Amino acid sequence: MISEIQTITRFLASVSALETGAGAKEEDAAEYYTTQYVYPVRDVFDEARDFCANLARQEKKQLYLHTLGKKFLDLSDKKEKAFILEPNRRQKEFLSREVFLASNILDLVKKILYNFRRGSNGELWLSKEEALKIPGQDFLRLLIQLDILIEKKETIELSSQYIGFLEGIVADTMMVVTPEVFEKSEAAKKEIANIAEEYVLQNECNRLSGIGAAEQSKRVDRVALRNIAAGYDIASFNDKGSKTHDRFIEVKAGKPTPINYFFSRNEFETAKRLRNNYYIYYVCVKDKKPTEIYVFQNPTEGIMKDPKFEIQTDTYEISEK
Repeated sequence: MISEIQTITRFLASVSALETGAGAKEEDAAEYYTTQYVYPVRDVFDEARDFCANLARQEKKQLYLHTLGKKFLDLSDKKEKAFILEPNRRQKEFLSREVFLASNILDLVKKILYNFRRGSNGELWLSKEEALKIPGQDFLRLLIQLDILIEKKETIELSSQYIGFLEGIVADTMMVVTPEVFEKSEAAKKEIANIAEEYVLQNECNRLSGIGAAEQSKRVDRVALRNIAAGYDIASFNDKGSKTHDRFIEVKAGKPTPINYFFSRNEFETAKRLRNNYYIYYVCVKDKKPTEIYVFQNPTEGIMKDPKFEIQTDTYEISEK
C-alpha cells in the first residue's frame, strides 16, 4: 500500500512520458520513475502500479493510461512539460470522487469510516487516539492527504463536502454521540486517571517512609493538579538522600494486559531530558480499583527500545506485543 499521494502522480507521469501506441515498457517506466523523480525504491514503483489499477492498465509488460489516468494528469499544473508532483486541489478532488470513493477502493474507505461516530451536529468524527488503533494506517494517511478526512487538534473528521455522499453507506454502523454522552465518557476517563494518580501518590509516600525518608514522603507533589503541561504528574524523591525532587513520574492507567498507553510529544521530550530521573508508572485499574503498578525508568531508552513492545513512533503509542 502506498502512503503518499505524490506516488500516484509519479507513476502516471512516468507512464505518460514513455507511452506510445504500443504502451510503455514496464522496465523503462520503472527506470524513468526512479531517475526522473529521484525515488530510487523499485518496491514503491510496484506498489504504485498495483494501486493505480483504476488509472492505468497493464498488458503483459506494457503499461497504458486509462481515461481516468489521462484526466488526472490533464488537471495538473504543468510547467515546461514537467509535471508538478504535488497534486493540486482539482486533482485531489478528482482522485477522491473518481477513484477513492468509487470502485473497489471504496470498500477500504468504508472500513475506515465504520469506526467513526456521528456528532450532535451531524459531523462524522473519531478521536486521534481511536484513529491510531485502526488497521490500515497508510490508507488512513492517504485519505487525510486528499482532504477526504480533515485532521483537527483532537479529532479526525470526514470532510463536510463528502458527508452527503457517504453517510448512507455507513449510517447503520455509526452511533450518535451527543454532548452529554461525550462529557460522560470524558468524565469516566478522568475518574480512572484520578484513581491511578491518587494510588501512585500514596504508593510513593509509603515507599519513601519505608526506606527512612519520612521528610521526603511529606513533600511528594501531585503536579498534575495545577499544571497539566509539566510533562509528568508527580514529583517525588529517589531516597532519603534527595534534597530536591529527583523522581518525576508520569502516571498511566489501563488494563493489566496487554499494556497499552499513549506518550505525548511533551511527555516524550520531558522524559528524554530527565533521562534516569523520569519514570512511567503504569497502574492497572479494574472495577475502579487499582490492582498493581508496572514501573518503567527512563522510558525513551527502556520500554521504547524493548522488543517486547510495539511503538508507533509518530504518536508514541506503546503496546505490549
